Amino acid sequence: MRISPRNLALVLSFAVATSARPPSQQALFSTTLKHHEDPPAPPPLKNITQELFDEFEELARIVDISYCVGNSGISAPFSCLSRCSDFPSFELVQAWNTGPFLTDSTGYIALSHEPAPKRIIIAFRGTYSITNTIIDLSTTQQTYVPYPAPPEDKGGRCENCTVHSGFYESWKDAQSVIGDVLEEVVEKYAPLGYKLEVLGHSLGGAVAALAGLDAAARGWKPRITTFGEPRVGNEEFAKFISEHFDRETFRRITHTSDPVPHLPFDKWGFAPHEFEYFITKKSLDPTVDDVVECTDGARDSRCSESESVNGFQLFWSHRDYFHRLGLCLPSDPFGFWRGRSGEEPDQNDVL
Repeated sequence: MRISPRNLALVLSFAVATSARPPSQQALFSTTLKHHEDPPAPPPLKNITQELFDEFEELARIVDISYCVGNSGISAPFSCLSRCSDFPSFELVQAWNTGPFLTDSTGYIALSHEPAPKRIIIAFRGTYSITNTIIDLSTTQQTYVPYPAPPEDKGGRCENCTVHSGFYESWKDAQSVIGDVLEEVVEKYAPLGYKLEVLGHSLGGAVAALAGLDAAARGWKPRITTFGEPRVGNEEFAKFISEHFDRETFRRITHTSDPVPHLPFDKWGFAPHEFEYFITKKSLDPTVDDVVECTDGARDSRCSESESVNGFQLFWSHRDYFHRLGLCLPSDPFGFWRGRSGEEPDQNDVL
């Protein structure tokens, strides 16, 4: 294609004028062009390894045992109507149940001896009252103060952080009952290579997050795994968790259709934190191909944040974390909690 001398002169003049602009004008011109570029694509979702899947599945069974506390109970050395027989090397240290309300707490502390991995396990149970859960999730927030408060120059302050007052009081209630015992156990067994494992399902997941933060402040190096954890505090608190942990030390497992990770709502001033792993399969039983690592921050639009809230799923998806949690029974002979042929029960089933 031929370019006339006149048009060629115009092109050259434009190029010279552009290069002759002051640096600030050149930057502005460049910025204007970049403004119209498409935003970068988020990192791809990652499938987890079989090893991590097996670990999550085992931890789901361990936290499920917490539902026996306040029900049929757990007895020493480690016996209950649920999955205690799956863990013959476990030793019960303490079980506690401070009451039936949201601000109360229930769970157990156990030691995992060899040949199993050497662990100090603290497991927090969720609530049995689904109706009270929804009502209580609108509870107001209060200022979060780490305990023990680390020096300011160690990044221990949580500026403008607030947390759900019910979750916070639940942890404080538990701490008043188990604090001394847990400290003694950690001081005795951590030097022997026992790692602190903090677990929680549902509201117990929120309490586990708070307990894990306090344990980290004490230098105990906990690893936290939660299942169906609700939002614990505001945006600043969510960032505080993200700054003090990583994917190796905090795993927030969610499940498709589970409404609880959306609660309390944004409009009430609550936010999710990072380190989400998402179970994409709605019915039981998931496989390793059904669990992904959410790689695009705390609000990955391809994971639980992509869904809306369905309160009915509190009975099913909220309990379906590798197993259907919350029964404290040796088996489910009638298949009620699993549903027909492993699928989700019909909404007309009697509850």
